[in-house]
Order: sequence, then C-alpha cells, then structure tokens
Amino acid sequence: MVFIIDSDDFEVPIPHISKNLNRNIKLSGFPTFYSASGEYLQPVNLWLNFLVNVRKAKNINSNVRALKRYWNFLENYGLPWDHFPKQKSLKPTYRFKNDDLLLSARSGAIQLSTAATYISHVVGFYKWAGHEGLIQFSEENKPFEMELVRISNSGPLRFINRSFVVNSTDLRIRNPRKNLEQQLCPFTEDEVRTFFKIIRSFTTEFLLHQLLQFQCGLRMEEACFFHLDLVFNPSSSDTRFDIEIGPHVGVPTKYGKIRTIEVPASLMRELYLYSISSRRAARQKKQPNSKTLLLNQNGLPMTSVNVAQHYFKAKKAYKAVTGRPLNHRPHDARATYGTYRLASLLEHLPPLDAMTLVMGWMGHRHESTTWRYLRYLNKEKLNRNAISMMDIFLHEALGEDND
Repeated sequence: MVFIIDSDDFEVPIPHISKNLNRNIKLSGFPTFYSASGEYLQPVNLWLNFLVNVRKAKNINSNVRALKRYWNFLENYGLPWDHFPKQKSLKPTYRFKNDDLLLSARSGAIQLSTAATYISHVVGFYKWAGHEGLIQFSEENKPFEMELVRISNSGPLRFINRSFVVNSTDLRIRNPRKNLEQQLCPFTEDEVRTFFKIIRSFTTEFLLHQLLQFQCGLRMEEACFFHLDLVFNPSSSDTRFDIEIGPHVGVPTKYGKIRTIEVPASLMRELYLYSISSRRAARQKKQPNSKTLLLNQNGLPMTSVNVAQHYFKAKKAYKAVTGRPLNHRPHDARATYGTYRLASLLEHLPPLDAMTLVMGWMGHRHESTTWRYLRYLNKEKLNRNAISMMDIFLHEALGEDND
C-alpha cells in the first residue's frame, strides 16, 4: 500500500544573479508519496509540488486521496502508471474507473460525486505529466480519449446562448444533477436522536467531531482541524460564544475564508474537558507538536478517513437498531444545523436578517445557497422550536438525559 509523509517547507537554490548574491526560493511542504516498498514516487510528488508551489492550490486533500487510491489500485494489480494497452478495457485508467470507482459507488462505499472527482484528478495528473514530458503519449499509448461535450447554460445569458461546448474525456463519470430537495438532506428529529444514542458508545473524538458539525455547522475538515487554542472553560452565565475560524488559527475553511461561528456553552465545556483529559494527553505524547483538538490514536489530527470509518459503522448500527437505512452523508450534519438554526431564528427575526446570520455562520459564499434552507423550511414546515430541540440532543449525546 502507498504511504504518505508530510514534508516540511524547504528551499531550493536559483541561479546566481551575481557572485556576491546567493538567494534560495522558499517552497511549501506537501504530502510526499512512497510505494509499499519505500520507493519515492517521483511523478506524483512532482505533480503535488506543482499544485502547492506553482498553482498555489489552497487545498489538495481531494487530489491526494484520489492519487493515493489510484496508486494503490496500480500496486494491487501490478499495473504500470505509464503504459496503456491498445484495448481500452486493459488500460489502467479505465480499469480504475470501472473496477474500483464505479463498483464502490454502486455498492455505496463512496458517493458517485466522489468517484467523479477522483477520476477528474487522475485525468488532471496525466494531462500535467504529458505537458511536462514525464510521459510520452501516442496513438498507441494514451490514457484516455479527448472529446467535446455540450453543456446547458444556466447563466444569465442562457436565453441567448442555451449551451456551450467544453473539452472533456471519455473517462468522465456522469453524476446525475440533484434537485434542491435532494441536495438539502437534513436529519429528521428521530434520526438525530437515534444517531446520537448510537454514537454515544463510539470514540470521544468522533462524538465531539459530530457535535461540532451538528451544533456549529462546521464542514468535516473544519471539525477535524478545530484548533486547541479556540477552546476555553466557559462561564456559567453564557449560553453561546462567537468563535473566529480560518487558516490563521489552523482551521482549513473553504476558499480560506475567515468567518465567525457560534458554539453552545455546553459543547464548549465538553471540548474543554476533553482538551485537559488524560486521554488526549496520552495521544499528544506521541506527537507533542499537535495543535488540533481532536487527535487519533497516533497523536495526529483526525482525518476525513477516520470520520468516514466511524460513520460507516454508525450507519450499520443504525440499520440494526431501527431496521431502516440511514440515507445521509457526514456533510448532512451541516445541513441539519443550518435548517434547524434558521427555523429557530425565524421565530424572532425577519427572514432576511435570519438568512444573513445563518449565511455568516456557515460561511456560504453566495446568498442562493442559504436561500435553499428557507425554501426547504417553507416546504417542510419544521418545528420552530428546532434549536431548543437540538440543544436537547446535545445533552442526550453527552449522556446527560435521565433515561
């Protein structure tokens, strides 16, 4: 299996401008790939270096996951990364798409949108490798076929120009467009109650991670990297706290945007107790420099892989308990927060003011994203005491109920 080591920042020399001037270029570190035998995987590492230090990509987590999965697939089947038989079904790229990504998507192990994203990153890697001369393409040796695809225009000029043509490949995975109701999929009251009763027996880190998503509307990565310095012992008089998050405090927000979130006092107290617990102290001993709050067994920050593993077990337990599947993704916890929080604000504020607050807390880039929550509420007519209900769930999740 491929393994990854996060490299430190480094410097490389540049040609001397003069004999008396010696300058180095400072470059950012990036996840460095090694094969199962310890071989330095130069093509992948050069690509990641390009993304981080040339393109200045703010987040390459998806690229890393995609290439790790692809390279593991190549190693498992003994396939070279730069040789493509004439028959499509034998090419490693098509085999990866059909035998790994699509099979996993159909079985429910990954989302179809995730499969589509992963194959697009693989295509991007090969395009870059060909451009840089790391691989020579020919009619007999090529990873995919380029093709033109007609896309419907949904922009302001759609009535003048109804479609446009873009370059794509025959490796693309079509992800059916969801309607607004399908896109927004918050948990129901019963689902939240049962879900938290189930994960009460899971690891403390996973429980707190889920509470950060459900109670604060954090994205999965944001909750994973919630910084230790943001945690404090709350006073008994306060009920909620405004906390600023962003890359400047070690939290990788979308687009690197700095925003203010709200944290209930009861949750902040639990975060504080965990931060000073012997459990976390034992984990941090393995990685003394760790500054994120939630640590895995190796003393490293929780990752989306850790969360996905726990979430998969929780869904199995949910079905065993209720006899029904839990048709939600981890990201739906964020939708649940936005929906119920907006419902509670509408009890006291005009819709526009309530929308503005939720938009800021959730870090939505466009107002249209937040408007979906209002349309959903109007359709579902949710209980306006929603946020009080969510606070009850918090107490239940932490074992503070009386049942």
